[in-house]
Amino acid sequence: MDTLALLLSLFGFLVALAIWTNKARSRQHYDSALQPNCLLTRWPLLFVTGPRSFFYFSNYWNLYPSYLAEHGYEVYHLRLPWSDSLLRQTRLTEFLKSQNAAKRHFHLVLDSYSLRELEPVLRELKPECLISITEIADAGSKDINSLSAPFVPQETLKTLPSSKGSFFVKWAYDLHRLLLFGRQLPSLSCLGAVKQTQLQNARLLLERAQVLAEMDLREGDTTC
Repeated sequence: MDTLALLLSLFGFLVALAIWTNKARSRQHYDSALQPNCLLTRWPLLFVTGPRSFFYFSNYWNLYPSYLAEHGYEVYHLRLPWSDSLLRQTRLTEFLKSQNAAKRHFHLVLDSYSLRELEPVLRELKPECLISITEIADAGSKDINSLSAPFVPQETLKTLPSSKGSFFVKWAYDLHRLLLFGRQLPSLSCLGAVKQTQLQNARLLLERAQVLAEMDLREGDTTC
């Protein structure tokens, strides 16, 4: 009976930890003046969710999308299935085909693991709706650029590292990694979940967005 009570208590604690840390990340705000005169992209920025679990499922990219949106960029999310690679690839295939049919275009933003995982779909389809690929990577990671023959402009954005952050959020993320054992998942700092680096990394992404805007502008000029 004591063992059952202990197990139930542990389960309750883990559930509370997962819910609280996901909500805590969602409540994070930044206090910084907006950078003026940002050149905006012609096409939206599409953030793809990486592998998720009960300990890391909400607000996958933390403040990055809202930071760009507040600077005037059109930002969307593609929420793929949580962790099954086959389901994630299937969902991406369906999405890309539907966007091609609708003649829509966007700039893709995803983490290094997701790029490797979804690369077969991108390489096979070479979707016309895709204008560029931005890979968000950890500072110490090797240059991945998984597409051996990129069919669109592709860039790896190396984020600033940090070992700091909320103790409970880090603990929950360690459990998230444990559940998805064997996958080279990005760090919390890479995903914008560490207060000490999140704003600096968001500014790096803003610089990338302005480069994409310049690219859109040049391509728009050539089609006139």
